[in-house]
Amino acid sequence: MRLNKGFFNRKAEIVAKDLLGNLLIIKLDKKKLVSKIVETEAYYGSKDPASRAYKKTNMSKVMWDEPGTIFVYNVHKYWMFNIVTENKGKPGAVLIRALEPLNFKADLSGPGKLTRFLDINKNLNKKNIFEINEIEIVNNNEKIKIGCSNRIGVKKDLKKKLRFFIEDNKFVSKLR
Repeated sequence: MRLNKGFFNRKAEIVAKDLLGNLLIIKLDKKKLVSKIVETEAYYGSKDPASRAYKKTNMSKVMWDEPGTIFVYNVHKYWMFNIVTENKGKPGAVLIRALEPLNFKADLSGPGKLTRFLDINKNLNKKNIFEINEIEIVNNNEKIKIGCSNRIGVKKDLKKKLRFFIEDNKFVSKLR
């Protein structure tokens, strides 16, 4: 069953954990690519120094939008795929960091790798995941063990650990 707006209308940290194990389905070149979400990170608003919403800019305004809105931005030539959480008007988003491919072969063990392979780019920015056919997230009802750590690649972070991953999954991004 496809996840609904209520799923995303919660705190980013809760959504980030609950996305783990669910299936991301991308329709690309007449194929349905199915992968499991294995790693996420939660981001908040003006009090989160690692968040795009820390300084409200034209680019980051989408983080205040409806839950389920897709937020795609560029970091070091790589697109980052996020989904807005929280109530409209309160910034929050979850970065999809890594996927386990289920019906195809690819290295999706990092946010730039997965967006490049799955052709996720700025064309999806500001679209609502419930109003487009290219992407859907489906409940997988899988029992998993969740690990957590500080977010990866951020210079200034909150004390709270907001990176979540399925423990012992070989598709989780590697720390250098």
